Amino acid sequence: MEAIRQGLGKRIRFLRKSKKLTQEQLAEKAGLCYKYIGEIERGEVNPSLKSMVEVATALDVNIQSLFPTEDDILPKISHKELKTIKEAVTILSRTFKKL
Repeated sequence: MEAIRQGLGKRIRFLRKSKKLTQEQLAEKAGLCYKYIGEIERGEVNPSLKSMVEVATALDVNIQSLFPTEDDILPKISHKELKTIKEAVTILSRTFKKL
């Protein structure tokens, strides 16, 4: 859950900055406290759905745009590391099927 909160905060910060808005400006447009926007961006709080809709509306994006993708959440790994992980999972799956 923490990774999702962190990803959500990073995504909102990115969108806010891409619109050249300060936290205070976003908060005013969304009808929220600027300190709350900061807490969301730092991943310190679980914002309500109502707050998420207000932030999305203030940023002029759909609500889905606020949520992080798997790429935002998953650690960055190399293609070689991914291949090794997939091979290990395959081996483990075969082993457990035999048990």
